[in-house]
Amino acid sequence: MQTPIFNIHDLILVLTLAVCLLLVIFQLLLSKQKEIALRLLTFFFVCVGVNALCNLLLWNKYLHVESAFIKWALAIGVSLTVVGKSISLFLYVVAITRESFRFGWREAVHLINVVIVIGLVLTGKIDSDQLRFISTTQTAFTVYVTNLLWHYLKFLTVIYAASAVWVAWCYKQQLKAFYSSLSLDGPQWLMLLTLGFALNWAWSLAVHILGQSVGLNLADSFGIFDNYITFLLVNALFIYSLLYAHQLIETKNAPKEKEPVVEAEHSPDFIERIRQGMEVQQLYLKHTLNIEEFAKQVGIHYREVSVIINKHFDTNFFEFVNSYRVNKAKDMLVDPKFSDTTILDILLESGFNSKSSFHRFFKRYTGMSAADYRKQQAANLSSSAIADKK
Repeated sequence: MQTPIFNIHDLILVLTLAVCLLLVIFQLLLSKQKEIALRLLTFFFVCVGVNALCNLLLWNKYLHVESAFIKWALAIGVSLTVVGKSISLFLYVVAITRESFRFGWREAVHLINVVIVIGLVLTGKIDSDQLRFISTTQTAFTVYVTNLLWHYLKFLTVIYAASAVWVAWCYKQQLKAFYSSLSLDGPQWLMLLTLGFALNWAWSLAVHILGQSVGLNLADSFGIFDNYITFLLVNALFIYSLLYAHQLIETKNAPKEKEPVVEAEHSPDFIERIRQGMEVQQLYLKHTLNIEEFAKQVGIHYREVSVIINKHFDTNFFEFVNSYRVNKAKDMLVDPKFSDTTILDILLESGFNSKSSFHRFFKRYTGMSAADYRKQQAANLSSSAIADKK
């Protein structure tokens, strides 16, 4: 019986390559993202696909190549695709969350990683055999440089993925500090996806470190799991790019105007203006209220408003406004005048523009749904009325 070229674990690499090629095509045809984000995500898929191909050629013993140039090109391919997928994932997350993102000198700094890995490959005369530590010409120096290259590549992916998680987390916090009504599904999924890549690449790093002590064969067995997770995450990222990425609200770049001086002790007048804006003016009733508009209404710079809400009220703008909306809804739910008003109408009247946000916040603050709250309060009023008659 003829020995198959690919085993089941190799097939996942073949599938990853095929899927990445298809995703590049679909991305170019279907994506609604801005051009720079589209290019970065496309480049990410290309890097993941080519990396799968390089790993297939590197570790499959039936696809052994003899050409010195191809062996060298394979080492370069593995190195550059790891660098490429790490940088492009990070920059993609930045591009879809930041207003007017452009390639500049800060982004060009990331290319230093390309120079470093190429320098290590050339210095250690690393080829595919050297990467697998089976070269007949390897020396103590080349083994050292090869280990250094592997360490660099494994740590690099984790650092960039962790940076992408940080950008996604900061983005979510910025939205909460600026807007009172928005869907956090997109930012939440973005953070989970980037966290998935961070954990996946951290696992790959752990397997690499483990291989130094338990041997390559056992480490390879653990490392195979990494290929399956990569396949799933790549598909999940593509689905995310179609469903959510184009809907994300981009945060503003750092302002060019001079920052207002924020006092250590907040002005009682400013605190009272913010409270009056909510309790008297009821600015929270506007569905699309953001912190800039709120600041104009109360006559304070929006950065000062943000600091006061964070420090004095110990919350963010998103939570601050929606807590008032929940209180308004609670009042309406127990008011006999609104006994025939539907919960949908009440949530709209109280400033919410999303049923999911209303139900999430209402349950968080009261521990029950709006319908249950209305029934409980009605029962309490009925019991009180009966007790009064007695």
